[in-house]
Amino acid sequence: METGTLVRNELGPLLDRLIVQLEDEGKLTYRAHFTRIRTHLISAHDDWELARPIIDLSAANAMGFKFSSTADALVTRILNKSQRLMRQINGIDQIHH
Repeated sequence: METGTLVRNELGPLLDRLIVQLEDEGKLTYRAHFTRIRTHLISAHDDWELARPIIDLSAANAMGFKFSSTADALVTRILNKSQRLMRQINGIDQIHH
């Protein structure tokens, strides 16, 4: 499977859930940040273009965002999944079936 498709399929639904959660909580600045990441993820055509949304995901912690427990759980899942995907793409993790 193409790298961009794999990353979009894995992270897209979680980002969508997070964006809805943040909107429900009235965290519109946070929602805008993750909506922008989602937009960059969707429009990425190659591995270089995928790097920006992945880096931006990691930046949420550095930006000092404070999440509700529900949003925090989604952010943690997204970050863990993105790290696992990047290791997998870079050949660090071996997939065993």
